Amino acid sequence: MPHKEEDHTEFTPELYPPFPDNVPTVDLQTISLSKLLAHDAAEQDRVFEACVGRGFFYLALAGSEAGETILSGADQIALTGERVFKLPLEEKTKYKMAKSLFGYKHAGATRTDKAGTPDTAEFFNVGKNDMIVSDDRMSRPWPAEVLGAKPLFASYVKSAHSVGMTIMDIIAEKLGVDPSAFTSRHRIEEPSGDHVRITRGPPREKEEMPEIQTPSHTDFGTITILMNWLGGLQVWSESSRKAQLGGLEPDVPGEWLWVKPKKGCAIINLGDAAVKFTNGVVCSGRHRVIPSPGAQGRWPRYSIVYFVRPEDKCRMQTLEGKGIPESLDEEGEGLTAHEWIFRQSVALGNRFDN
Repeated sequence: MPHKEEDHTEFTPELYPPFPDNVPTVDLQTISLSKLLAHDAAEQDRVFEACVGRGFFYLALAGSEAGETILSGADQIALTGERVFKLPLEEKTKYKMAKSLFGYKHAGATRTDKAGTPDTAEFFNVGKNDMIVSDDRMSRPWPAEVLGAKPLFASYVKSAHSVGMTIMDIIAEKLGVDPSAFTSRHRIEEPSGDHVRITRGPPREKEEMPEIQTPSHTDFGTITILMNWLGGLQVWSESSRKAQLGGLEPDVPGEWLWVKPKKGCAIINLGDAAVKFTNGVVCSGRHRVIPSPGAQGRWPRYSIVYFVRPEDKCRMQTLEGKGIPESLDEEGEGLTAHEWIFRQSVALGNRFDN
């Protein structure tokens, strides 16, 4: 069993044991991407219901070009990430997230509770904009391992972004919002906080309540597309409409429920920007990440996330539509998306001096 670092590849999903059947799991809808792209009315109703409910659902990716790109690309990006994480710490810190949302975060850079307990995961955020332009137009340096996979990242970014916008277009239609209200705030060529996050969580160290890899939170952006192969993601049993953040833990009774990885599916969740744009009609699901349960916990946990976020210069204001309540709350009004998301990230406990 790969309990520690070894020379060979540690990202080996074909060897992972099954997810245990004796832990509490959440029941999520499974939505077909191919049906959404075919404008299937019943499937559009189901995805909208999931977005206004818990804000989490499975998205079956087979049967469409974008979905197949995400399915195959996630494995290749995870292998690229493993090569990055195997670099010496001194080399990785050359790309640290100093005053930026992009780059490397070492384990322990984020607080997970009021006592200041450090997190245990490392991740590398690969910015969308640098991956879809020529090298001479990139805004920052990247490791050779990332640059060598730049075409892979570019195709993944374009596919994941298009999937996110497909879902947002459906939300716009259901709420009577001009679809351009969303698309004009998420143009792929414009600078934004969109990125591919490659995360490595270490194997579980003990069987008791495990160390936290990512603390309780809701995502900052518009929509999140997660690919994972091992358990670790948990959602609070109460909807995030009730379970607000209090000391990095939900403030209503409940329990953490596991989100079981589902082969061939991405896990989708809405973020705070979508809540802001719709004035609370959709739900940003509260979640956290801990080491995998049972025998799965003996493996390092890799995940690939694409965050769709508003353009940096976008003003964070509630949109107008017949299905959106009039906004009376001016919190965040006037802030750009860049300012708003950076503030949200700092509030979560992220440090940008790591």
